[in-house]
Amino acid sequence: MNVPLIGHPTATIGAHSTSVRARLPGVDDDDGHVREGEGGIVAEVVFEGVSKRFGDVVAVDDLNLTIADGEFMVLLGPSGCGKTTALRMIAGLETVSTGTLRIGDRVVNDIEAKDRDISMVFQSYALYPHMTVARNIESPLLARSFTVEGEATPRKLHRSERDDRVRAAAAALGLTDLLARKPAALSGGQRQRVALARGIVSRPSAFLMDEPLSNLDAKLRAQTRLEIVALHRELSTTFVYVTHDQVEAMTMANRIAIIEQGRLQQVGAPQAVYERPANLFVARFIGSPPMNTLAARLDLGAGAPAADLGTAGRIPLSGSDTLGSLAPRADGSEIIIGVRPEHLVLVDPAAGDPAAAGSDTLAATVAAVEWLGHERHVIAHTGADGSAGSPGSPGSAGAPIVVRQTTEGPAPVPGQTVRIRVPAAHVHVFDPVTTERLG
Repeated sequence: MNVPLIGHPTATIGAHSTSVRARLPGVDDDDGHVREGEGGIVAEVVFEGVSKRFGDVVAVDDLNLTIADGEFMVLLGPSGCGKTTALRMIAGLETVSTGTLRIGDRVVNDIEAKDRDISMVFQSYALYPHMTVARNIESPLLARSFTVEGEATPRKLHRSERDDRVRAAAAALGLTDLLARKPAALSGGQRQRVALARGIVSRPSAFLMDEPLSNLDAKLRAQTRLEIVALHRELSTTFVYVTHDQVEAMTMANRIAIIEQGRLQQVGAPQAVYERPANLFVARFIGSPPMNTLAARLDLGAGAPAADLGTAGRIPLSGSDTLGSLAPRADGSEIIIGVRPEHLVLVDPAAGDPAAAGSDTLAATVAAVEWLGHERHVIAHTGADGSAGSPGSPGSAGAPIVVRQTTEGPAPVPGQTVRIRVPAAHVHVFDPVTTERLG
């Protein structure tokens, strides 16, 4: 039986073909902060100079970040970077060492987790094994008081009211036929949906997720990603999602906040971050394969600036958006250039390709070819002899570079000498000392 969420237009979530309503009805929290229906208020989450220390270890360092009302924000970074600690501070599971954390118009530094109107989905699902699906979903409704329509004073929900909410949340996530089962009788994907249903049943102002898909296989992760995005669209509630998986971040987020060693590196729309990484860490972290980065020296001796890669070649920077920032730098100063694998073009000098003689090509030797079915990755070493001698030093040969190709046409073979065309318009330039983007 499909149970609609009352008072909103019909929509479809995920692959379940379940009729639900566009948003959950508005509910006041215990402190009287109203979340209204269509177009109403949801939670803005603001970090103002927030740090978290565990003894001498700084897990989060001076974090300044605003998560807008109703936004799907992904905190992205490698393991141990501080993203989960930031999420747990929102939830009230970790205290703030310094700075101010706001949810809506309240400073919540000293407010207990139970009073923050937050729901959280954990990596491990954290379901009660002795309870049915229905009772697991119901569990957040038992401890809190809620404002009921037409009543001024918050109170505990009656059993019939709890049952209505449970059925609505279950219907939204395709769990109606599983309400009588216990977690042991569910698949991993079904358990994850139970955890999500338990999160939305209390109709929170913000919904937190800590790597919720990491225990699922690849196919189920892809399906559940779509379901979570659809759920956000239907609920229009603030979602804060933690992951180390850039595919999840790129496909799900309105904006991503990239964190490394406790410090915020860049915030922006996924495509904007991909196209204009703020520093070398972001450039190398976002993208699969990641951006190629090569040490070079700035060459100002032939008119237009260029990147001198020694025996590998010389790449013009005239099409780059960094020209203004290069002007004050000295001729011969060290720089790092970056280019995405999909922007590189492999040309074969032996085949008489005229592009091989272009001024925007690098000499390289193919080291390996990786076949991925829909595409192939050509891994080469730059330099006249393709040796892996001293990669990373300015102007040296041997730096590895990856070229993304379609599977059409003959593939190069290991040991083959090639040239790699590097379109100047797609070259990024970074400062090797600060690692910041130039321009």
